[in-house]
Amino acid sequence: MLGMYNKEKEERNKSSVKTEAFMTALGLTPVYLPENKEMTFSTSAICRPGLFLAGYETFFAPSRIVVFGSAEMSFALSLPKEVLAERAKRMFALKIPGAVITRGIQPIPELVEAAKESGVPLFSSSEITGVIGAKISDYITTVLSEEITLHGVLVDVAGMGVLLKGQSGIGKSEVALELVHRGHRLVADDSVIIHRKGDILIGRAPDMIRHMLEIRGVGIINVERMFGSVAVRVNKSVDAVFELVDWEEGKTYERIGEEDMSEEILGVSLPKLEIPVKAGRNLFVVIEAAAASLRLKQMGYSAPKELEERLKRSE
Repeated sequence: MLGMYNKEKEERNKSSVKTEAFMTALGLTPVYLPENKEMTFSTSAICRPGLFLAGYETFFAPSRIVVFGSAEMSFALSLPKEVLAERAKRMFALKIPGAVITRGIQPIPELVEAAKESGVPLFSSSEITGVIGAKISDYITTVLSEEITLHGVLVDVAGMGVLLKGQSGIGKSEVALELVHRGHRLVADDSVIIHRKGDILIGRAPDMIRHMLEIRGVGIINVERMFGSVAVRVNKSVDAVFELVDWEEGKTYERIGEEDMSEEILGVSLPKLEIPVKAGRNLFVVIEAAAASLRLKQMGYSAPKELEERLKRSE
Protein backbone atom coordinates (compact mmCIF):
# COMPACT_ATOMS: atom_id res chain seq x y z
CA MET A 1 0.00 0.00 0.00
CA LEU A 2 1.25 3.49 -0.88
CA GLY A 3 2.91 5.10 2.14
CA MET A 4 2.79 1.91 4.23
CA TYR A 5 5.72 1.50 6.62
CA ASN A 6 8.16 -0.93 4.98
CA LYS A 7 9.68 -2.91 7.85
CA GLU A 8 11.65 -5.27 5.58
CA LYS A 9 13.37 -2.35 3.81
CA GLU A 10 14.44 -0.71 7.09
CA GLU A 11 15.75 -3.98 8.56
CA ARG A 12 18.32 -4.60 5.80
CA ASN A 13 21.09 -2.61 7.43
CA LYS A 14 21.64 -2.40 11.18
CA SER A 15 24.24 -0.76 13.39
CA SER A 16 24.47 -0.33 17.15
CA VAL A 17 26.03 2.31 19.41
CA LYS A 18 26.34 2.66 23.17
CA THR A 19 23.57 4.73 24.74
CA GLU A 20 26.15 7.04 26.33
CA ALA A 21 27.85 7.63 22.97
CA PHE A 22 24.54 8.60 21.36
CA MET A 23 23.71 10.94 24.25
CA THR A 24 27.13 12.62 24.25
CA ALA A 25 27.28 13.08 20.48
CA LEU A 26 23.93 14.89 20.43
CA GLY A 27 24.27 16.80 23.71
CA LEU A 28 21.22 15.13 25.25
CA THR A 29 20.24 14.98 28.92
CA PRO A 30 19.36 11.55 30.32
CA VAL A 31 15.86 11.03 31.70
CA TYR A 32 16.14 7.25 31.95
CA LEU A 33 19.13 5.13 30.87
CA PRO A 34 19.11 1.34 31.06
CA GLU A 35 22.45 -0.12 32.20
CA ASN A 36 24.88 -1.28 29.50
CA LYS A 37 22.32 -0.52 26.82
CA GLU A 38 23.12 -0.43 23.11
CA MET A 39 20.84 1.36 20.67
CA THR A 40 20.29 -0.43 17.37
CA PHE A 41 19.43 1.58 14.27
CA SER A 42 18.25 0.44 10.86
CA THR A 43 17.13 3.80 9.48
CA SER A 44 18.04 7.45 9.97
CA ALA A 45 14.38 8.51 9.82
CA ILE A 46 12.74 9.72 13.02
CA CYS A 47 9.16 9.22 14.19
CA ARG A 48 6.77 11.86 15.53
CA PRO A 49 4.27 9.90 17.67
CA GLY A 50 1.18 12.10 17.44
CA LEU A 51 -0.94 9.57 15.57
CA PHE A 52 0.07 6.75 17.92
CA LEU A 53 -0.91 8.81 20.95
CA ALA A 54 -4.24 9.46 19.25
CA GLY A 55 -4.78 5.72 18.99
CA TYR A 56 -3.89 5.16 15.32
CA GLU A 57 -1.00 2.67 15.17
CA THR A 58 -1.08 1.34 11.58
CA PHE A 59 1.82 3.36 10.18
CA PHE A 60 3.94 3.49 13.32
CA ALA A 61 7.59 2.51 12.64
CA PRO A 62 9.13 0.99 15.81
CA SER A 63 12.63 0.88 14.29
CA ARG A 64 12.86 4.68 14.44
CA ILE A 65 13.85 7.08 17.20
CA VAL A 66 10.71 8.69 18.60
CA VAL A 67 10.83 12.48 19.00
CA PHE A 68 8.29 14.23 21.22
CA GLY A 69 7.92 17.89 20.25
CA SER A 70 5.74 20.54 21.86
CA ALA A 71 2.69 19.45 19.80
CA GLU A 72 2.97 15.81 20.90
CA MET A 73 3.62 16.72 24.53
CA SER A 74 0.69 19.16 24.59
CA PHE A 75 -1.61 16.50 23.13
CA ALA A 76 -0.31 13.90 25.59
CA LEU A 77 -1.16 16.20 28.51
CA SER A 78 -4.70 16.62 27.17
CA LEU A 79 -5.34 12.87 27.41
CA PRO A 80 -6.73 11.21 30.52
CA LYS A 81 -3.79 9.87 32.51
CA GLU A 82 -4.91 6.25 32.24
CA VAL A 83 -5.27 6.54 28.44
CA LEU A 84 -1.83 8.18 28.12
CA ALA A 85 -0.24 5.53 30.33
CA GLU A 86 -1.76 2.69 28.29
CA ARG A 87 -0.71 4.14 24.91
CA ALA A 88 2.78 5.04 26.16
CA LYS A 89 3.26 1.48 27.42
CA ARG A 90 2.12 0.06 24.07
CA MET A 91 4.55 2.32 22.20
CA PHE A 92 7.61 1.63 24.35
CA ALA A 93 6.79 -2.09 24.47
CA LEU A 94 7.47 -2.18 20.72
CA LYS A 95 11.17 -1.76 21.67
CA ILE A 96 11.81 1.50 19.88
CA PRO A 97 15.56 2.42 19.87
CA GLY A 98 14.94 5.39 22.13
CA ALA A 99 12.91 8.57 22.62
CA VAL A 100 13.77 12.26 22.91
CA ILE A 101 11.67 15.05 24.42
CA THR A 102 12.59 18.41 22.86
CA ARG A 103 12.51 22.10 23.84
CA GLY A 104 13.47 21.34 27.44
CA ILE A 105 9.88 20.25 28.19
CA GLN A 106 9.44 18.51 31.52
CA PRO A 107 9.06 14.74 30.98
CA ILE A 108 5.59 13.35 31.76
CA PRO A 109 5.63 10.62 34.44
CA GLU A 110 3.64 8.23 32.23
CA LEU A 111 6.32 8.39 29.54
CA VAL A 112 9.12 7.86 32.05
CA GLU A 113 7.37 4.84 33.58
CA ALA A 114 6.73 3.33 30.15
CA ALA A 115 10.39 3.76 29.22
CA LYS A 116 11.55 2.11 32.45
CA GLU A 117 9.12 -0.78 32.09
CA SER A 118 10.37 -1.62 28.59
CA GLY A 119 14.03 -0.69 29.15
CA VAL A 120 14.02 1.99 26.44
CA PRO A 121 16.41 5.00 26.75
CA LEU A 122 14.63 8.31 27.24
CA PHE A 123 16.38 11.66 26.77
CA SER A 124 15.55 15.35 26.78
CA SER A 125 16.97 18.18 24.70
CA SER A 126 16.77 21.94 25.04
CA GLU A 127 16.84 22.37 21.26
CA ILE A 128 13.79 22.87 19.08
CA THR A 129 12.27 19.77 17.52
CA GLY A 130 13.36 20.41 13.92
CA VAL A 131 16.98 21.08 14.87
CA ILE A 132 17.50 18.08 17.14
CA GLY A 133 15.55 15.87 14.73
CA ALA A 134 17.92 16.78 11.91
CA LYS A 135 20.94 16.18 14.14
CA ILE A 136 19.64 12.76 15.13
CA SER A 137 19.09 11.81 11.48
CA ASP A 138 22.58 12.98 10.50
CA TYR A 139 24.15 11.07 13.39
CA ILE A 140 22.35 7.81 12.55
CA THR A 141 23.19 8.25 8.86
CA THR A 142 26.86 8.30 9.84
CA VAL A 143 26.41 5.23 12.06
CA LEU A 144 24.73 3.30 9.23
CA SER A 145 27.08 4.41 6.47
CA GLU A 146 29.72 2.20 4.91
CA GLU A 147 33.13 2.72 6.48
CA ILE A 148 36.73 1.85 5.70
CA THR A 149 40.11 2.65 7.26
CA LEU A 150 42.97 3.52 4.91
CA HIS A 151 46.66 4.15 5.48
CA GLY A 152 47.37 7.74 4.55
CA VAL A 153 47.13 11.37 5.58
CA LEU A 154 44.10 13.61 5.08
CA VAL A 155 44.69 17.35 4.82
CA ASP A 156 42.33 20.22 4.06
CA VAL A 157 44.26 22.11 1.38
CA ALA A 158 42.49 25.43 0.78
CA GLY A 159 39.08 23.79 1.16
CA MET A 160 39.88 20.61 -0.77
CA GLY A 161 40.16 17.37 1.18
CA VAL A 162 43.35 15.75 -0.14
CA LEU A 163 44.14 12.15 0.80
CA LEU A 164 47.91 11.64 0.65
CA LYS A 165 48.85 8.03 -0.02
CA GLY A 166 52.16 6.27 -0.56
CA GLN A 167 54.42 3.65 0.91
CA SER A 168 55.52 3.96 4.53
CA GLY A 169 58.45 6.35 4.99
CA ILE A 170 57.94 8.31 1.76
CA GLY A 171 57.24 11.50 3.71
CA LYS A 172 53.46 11.91 3.88
CA SER A 173 53.47 13.17 7.47
CA GLU A 174 56.33 15.59 6.79
CA VAL A 175 54.41 16.97 3.81
CA ALA A 176 51.32 17.36 6.01
CA LEU A 177 53.34 19.22 8.65
CA GLU A 178 54.65 21.70 6.10
CA LEU A 179 51.15 22.19 4.68
CA VAL A 180 49.86 22.95 8.19
CA HIS A 181 52.74 25.39 8.64
CA ARG A 182 51.62 27.08 5.39
CA GLY A 183 48.07 27.57 6.74
CA HIS A 184 46.28 24.39 5.72
CA ARG A 185 44.56 22.02 8.15
CA LEU A 186 45.30 18.50 9.33
CA VAL A 187 42.43 16.01 9.54
CA ALA A 188 44.16 12.65 10.05
CA ASP A 189 47.62 11.13 10.00
CA ASP A 190 48.56 7.49 9.39
CA SER A 191 45.02 6.06 9.67
CA VAL A 192 42.08 7.72 7.94
CA ILE A 193 38.58 6.48 8.70
CA ILE A 194 36.37 7.13 5.69
CA HIS A 195 32.61 6.72 5.53
CA ARG A 196 30.24 7.32 2.69
CA LYS A 197 27.35 9.76 3.04
CA GLY A 198 25.33 9.71 -0.16
CA ASP A 199 27.86 10.33 -2.92
CA ILE A 200 30.29 12.09 -0.58
CA LEU A 201 33.16 10.54 1.35
CA ILE A 202 33.90 11.95 4.81
CA GLY A 203 37.26 11.31 6.46
CA ARG A 204 38.31 11.56 10.10
CA ALA A 205 41.05 10.35 12.43
CA PRO A 206 40.67 7.57 14.99
CA ASP A 207 39.87 9.18 18.36
CA MET A 208 43.12 7.90 19.90
CA ILE A 209 45.38 9.78 17.45
CA ARG A 210 43.20 12.76 16.52
CA HIS A 211 45.25 15.91 15.80
CA MET A 212 48.51 13.91 16.18
CA LEU A 213 51.34 13.70 13.64
CA GLU A 214 54.24 11.23 13.69
CA ILE A 215 57.44 12.85 12.44
CA ARG A 216 60.43 10.54 12.07
CA GLY A 217 63.35 11.78 14.15
CA VAL A 218 61.08 13.98 16.25
CA GLY A 219 58.28 11.67 17.41
CA ILE A 220 54.61 12.35 18.03
CA ILE A 221 53.46 15.96 17.99
CA ASN A 222 50.06 17.46 18.79
CA VAL A 223 49.27 19.79 15.91
CA GLU A 224 46.40 21.51 17.72
CA ARG A 225 48.57 22.33 20.73
CA MET A 226 51.44 23.58 18.56
CA PHE A 227 49.56 25.57 15.93
CA GLY A 228 46.13 26.16 17.48
CA SER A 229 42.64 24.94 16.66
CA VAL A 230 42.71 26.67 13.26
CA ALA A 231 45.30 24.10 12.12
CA VAL A 232 43.08 21.05 12.54
CA ARG A 233 39.69 19.70 11.53
CA VAL A 234 37.70 16.85 13.07
CA ASN A 235 36.48 15.68 9.66
CA LYS A 236 36.53 16.70 6.01
CA SER A 237 35.17 15.48 2.70
CA VAL A 238 37.69 13.44 0.73
CA ASP A 239 37.84 15.20 -2.64
CA ALA A 240 41.02 13.87 -4.28
CA VAL A 241 43.77 11.29 -3.90
CA PHE A 242 47.44 12.30 -4.32
CA GLU A 243 49.76 9.30 -4.49
CA LEU A 244 53.36 10.03 -3.52
CA VAL A 245 55.74 7.73 -5.40
CA ASP A 246 59.52 7.40 -5.56
CA TRP A 247 61.07 9.14 -8.55
CA GLU A 248 62.27 6.61 -11.11
CA GLU A 249 64.91 7.68 -13.61
CA GLY A 250 63.81 7.01 -17.15
CA LYS A 251 60.11 6.80 -16.28
CA THR A 252 57.79 9.14 -18.16
CA TYR A 253 55.57 11.19 -15.88
CA GLU A 254 52.56 13.30 -16.79
CA ARG A 255 53.75 16.71 -18.01
CA ILE A 256 50.75 18.25 -19.76
CA GLY A 257 47.94 17.24 -17.40
CA GLU A 258 45.61 15.75 -20.01
CA GLU A 259 45.46 12.30 -18.42
CA ASP A 260 42.56 11.89 -16.00
CA MET A 261 43.34 9.29 -13.36
CA SER A 262 40.86 8.20 -10.70
CA GLU A 263 40.58 5.95 -7.66
CA GLU A 264 37.42 4.36 -6.32
CA ILE A 265 36.77 4.33 -2.57
CA LEU A 266 33.53 2.82 -1.25
CA GLY A 267 32.06 3.05 -4.74
CA VAL A 268 32.85 6.75 -5.17
CA SER A 269 35.28 7.74 -7.94
CA LEU A 270 37.81 10.40 -6.92
CA PRO A 271 40.29 12.29 -9.11
CA LYS A 272 43.83 11.02 -8.57
CA LEU A 273 47.28 12.43 -9.21
CA GLU A 274 50.60 10.60 -9.03
CA ILE A 275 53.28 12.90 -7.60
CA PRO A 276 56.92 11.77 -7.87
CA VAL A 277 59.08 12.41 -4.80
CA LYS A 278 62.63 13.58 -5.52
CA ALA A 279 65.29 15.27 -3.42
CA GLY A 280 65.10 19.03 -3.82
CA ARG A 281 61.55 19.01 -5.14
CA ASN A 282 59.19 21.34 -3.24
CA LEU A 283 56.29 18.96 -2.69
CA PHE A 284 54.31 21.39 -0.56
CA VAL A 285 54.02 23.96 -3.34
CA VAL A 286 53.37 21.19 -5.88
CA ILE A 287 50.48 19.84 -3.80
CA GLU A 288 49.01 23.31 -3.31
CA ALA A 289 49.19 23.91 -7.05
CA ALA A 290 47.74 20.46 -7.82
CA ALA A 291 44.77 21.08 -5.51
CA ALA A 292 44.13 24.50 -7.05
CA SER A 293 44.41 23.04 -10.56
CA LEU A 294 41.87 20.31 -9.75
CA ARG A 295 39.51 22.90 -8.33
CA LEU A 296 39.75 24.96 -11.52
CA LYS A 297 39.18 21.84 -13.63
CA GLN A 298 36.02 21.09 -11.65
CA MET A 299 34.87 24.63 -12.40
CA GLY A 300 35.36 24.01 -16.12
CA TYR A 301 38.81 25.49 -16.73
CA SER A 302 41.61 23.40 -18.26
CA ALA A 303 45.13 24.78 -18.72
CA PRO A 304 46.06 22.04 -21.30
CA LYS A 305 43.04 22.97 -23.39
CA GLU A 306 43.95 26.66 -23.21
CA LEU A 307 47.50 25.80 -24.31
CA GLU A 308 46.12 23.74 -27.19
CA GLU A 309 43.95 26.64 -28.31
CA ARG A 310 46.92 29.02 -28.16
CA LEU A 311 48.97 26.64 -30.31
CA LYS A 312 46.19 26.44 -32.86
CA ARG A 313 45.92 30.22 -33.05
CA SER A 314 49.68 30.52 -33.56
CA GLU A 315 49.72 28.19 -36.60
